[in-house]
Amino acid sequence: MRGLIEEARPVTLVCVVYRDGSPRLWPIKFPREGEKDQQAWIDARSAAKAAIDQWLRIVWVSRTYQIRFAQPGYAPDPDWSKLPSWEDLIRMGFGEHGIIRDKSHLIYREWIGAKAEKPPRDELGASDF
Repeated sequence: MRGLIEEARPVTLVCVVYRDGSPRLWPIKFPREGEKDQQAWIDARSAAKAAIDQWLRIVWVSRTYQIRFAQPGYAPDPDWSKLPSWEDLIRMGFGEHGIIRDKSHLIYREWIGAKAEKPPRDELGASDF
């Protein structure tokens, strides 16, 4: 789908874990081809890398992120075994049909102003009836 939605941009999806163990997905932006990288995106990528090994908080200050590292003993390390699989995290974050894979996708068709086509019956969830 690359190049078909002008407003779309490349991101890296990062799983963020809060102290209570709840996960969320964080899309960290990258510049498009020929576009200048933004300091906020650079700082976000740096924070994501640093957070692999230690607890931290990112704070938005003067149009960029600043990293604030937690003091030792702030919280126990996350229990990674309690997190859903990556596929389940994606499904939870975007919904069963939330990832646009082709031009027939309902969201893509709405985005370009095309009439929505009802997906084949086997692609609908039980709640769609």
